[in-house]
Amino acid sequence: MFKIASSYDRQNSVHVEWNLGKRCNFDCSYCPAEIHDNTSPHTNIKVLIDAVDALAETGKSMRVSFTGGEPCVHPQFTELVDHASQRVDWINVTTNGTRTAKYYSDLNVNHIVFSLHVEDDEHWRRCAETVLMFSQINEGYASPQKPFQVNLMAHHKFMDRVKECATMFDGHGIPYVVRRIRWTEGDHDVFDDLKYEGKDLEWILSKTSTVEPNVIIDDKTKMHANDIIKKHLNQFEGWKCSAGIESLMINWDGEVHRATCRVGGSIGNIYDGSFEQPEEWITCTRKWCTCAADIPLTKVSDLVQ
Repeated sequence: MFKIASSYDRQNSVHVEWNLGKRCNFDCSYCPAEIHDNTSPHTNIKVLIDAVDALAETGKSMRVSFTGGEPCVHPQFTELVDHASQRVDWINVTTNGTRTAKYYSDLNVNHIVFSLHVEDDEHWRRCAETVLMFSQINEGYASPQKPFQVNLMAHHKFMDRVKECATMFDGHGIPYVVRRIRWTEGDHDVFDDLKYEGKDLEWILSKTSTVEPNVIIDDKTKMHANDIIKKHLNQFEGWKCSAGIESLMINWDGEVHRATCRVGGSIGNIYDGSFEQPEEWITCTRKWCTCAADIPLTKVSDLVQ
């Protein structure tokens, strides 16, 4: 038997990826319309608070990661996380870094992921400066008040900007991972290495994660999920997966899926009360596991590796 698992104890806990809305103040060319259209209305705060309570009332330890779109553009996002902090065990927000450093420092969450996009030269520089200022407010990464990391998105057309930003973060000890862009093809996402020049792809693959490994392979080797993706070790079709047991994904309209890959389809809607968490594992039907949130889910296979 071959096994993939999180390096953190996930017993009796559920990681929830919550796509809070389809609005964003960026317009990245590679962002799919299913998570970004800037026309969908913000979900009513009472509906969101009731959904947080519904998660809490399952009796399981809930670890919630708010994503988008850009979650921080919701006009009552701080009210939402203030309430969630009293009802769930851990909160992360993934943001493009366009709020102020003080906003992020004051935000009532346990962890922040800054997703830094370089298509717009002015935007990425301003966001990088925000990260540096946040790091200073946060008294450095060695003993932080609020742990954080940066996902540096490696757009093939702007690799000079990506490398400049990486050099800047290296000089200040900022924790980051370099991530290739996912391009949507049909009903799934792929990493198209052919978009990169050879030397750029070699540089991306040479960048080891500056964050702690979060995956254990076959009870022996520790890696970060992003490195598993970079090295093409993320093929789990036919494996038994704990998606829906260890994880949930809430879409912007309240539809709930087992994981961000949406394997198995909808399992109800948390906004209208029709959601019920599964009790059985599912067989993976995806060719590639392309989300760093899904890779640490426990998976087992009897196939020869």
